[in-house]
Amino acid sequence: MPTSLPAGPYRTLALGNGTEVPYYIIPFDDEGRCVGPQTRRHLIENAAGFSDIFMFSHGWNNDWTVATQRYESFIEGFMKMRQEQRIPVADDYKPLLVGIFWPSAVLVSGDEEAPTIAAGDPNAVMDAAVAADGAAVADIARSIRDGDRERFYELAQSDALDEGEALDLARIMQPLYAGGQDEIGVAAPAPKDLVAAWKASAATHAPEGDPEDFGTAGGSRGGGAGGDIQAAGFFGKIRDLARNAIRGTTVWMMKDRAGVVGARGVSPLLVDLLAVSKARVHLIGHSYGGKVMLSALSVPMALPRKVHSMLLLQPAVSHLCFAEEVPLNHNPGGYRVALGRVERPILTTFSRNDVALTKAFHLAIVRPSDLGEMQIAADGEPPTWFAALGGFGPRRAGEKLIDMQLPPASYAFDAGTPIYGLRGDSTILGHGDISNTSTWWALHHLARQ
Repeated sequence: MPTSLPAGPYRTLALGNGTEVPYYIIPFDDEGRCVGPQTRRHLIENAAGFSDIFMFSHGWNNDWTVATQRYESFIEGFMKMRQEQRIPVADDYKPLLVGIFWPSAVLVSGDEEAPTIAAGDPNAVMDAAVAADGAAVADIARSIRDGDRERFYELAQSDALDEGEALDLARIMQPLYAGGQDEIGVAAPAPKDLVAAWKASAATHAPEGDPEDFGTAGGSRGGGAGGDIQAAGFFGKIRDLARNAIRGTTVWMMKDRAGVVGARGVSPLLVDLLAVSKARVHLIGHSYGGKVMLSALSVPMALPRKVHSMLLLQPAVSHLCFAEEVPLNHNPGGYRVALGRVERPILTTFSRNDVALTKAFHLAIVRPSDLGEMQIAADGEPPTWFAALGGFGPRRAGEKLIDMQLPPASYAFDAGTPIYGLRGDSTILGHGDISNTSTWWALHHLARQ
């Protein structure tokens, strides 16, 4: 985060009819503390008088530059679409934009993301990959007991691990998994289950080119959920297992961090904005940003009033997070309360083209009881209880699954349907493909009066 963050709006954007829109960015650290308190204070003191407040949260592997570019791309595309569709701007329409920034950039594998400046330079690609891996190892090490840290460093650098070494690494990192809470309330995995999950991850491979993919970094392109998920009784050494262990642990850590930031940092901000203004508040979250926004909305005992709308773009949370009853424990999904805190139906996008959330995510966050239940599901159906909302849409929540629309087609939302899964197979081409005409059009239908 830049140290020169202004106390007021980060930038001002032109609406197109002469109206200027203030655009704030409110940063948080990994424990949910606001690290721009003067900016936050300025936002709250000046929020009254706006008709609409749009609050965005980025997801996995976004640094400051990527996060701000994504926000501005979405906002500018949304405004341009409204102009192209000749949507009139009401005289009393006065929007305010708020981008949330939180530390989500940890690990990027060499074949998934090479910086643009490194294109064609193998040494620069290697430098970027080693730096990213080092940052991930350092981030994990900070949460490991002092007595285990040297052994962790040794195992993390290994090209291949045998059974005993893999179990030792899992024992060292297991407390990191035990610290978080899942949206469906299932206990963290035991060390032997972690090793099985890392092996399963090694059987998948994410496509190149998307910095926000949750794929693994050295697995074969064959296999899958049903092919190699057994207890940790393998023979010999498995290459790249340590790297898949680091990868899986950072996915878990970022998932937990998103919940912490949402609950401890963004939630009080949301409560304050609802209290000091009469604006319609719209929440938009991508990937783990969906968890940030859901936690912000669900954690408070009460809100001053409902938010107007929520749009979740390829959210990296459980598809059962809104369920009336989760089959594994017969409890409601962890974010079911959110359904009653939004005026409009919640919209959440999903796409078969999101390889990160349809193929890899549930392997990285697998829980012990899931290991014996993974199977080849019917086409389009969640393969496990832990499958991602952004990969398969919401289930067991009174939902309707419908296709995403493009202008000028309209959505018709039923008053009795609290949540819609928007199938984006023809419009969303990957996990990071969330700024396009179909997503802008969905937000327009939510945000309009």
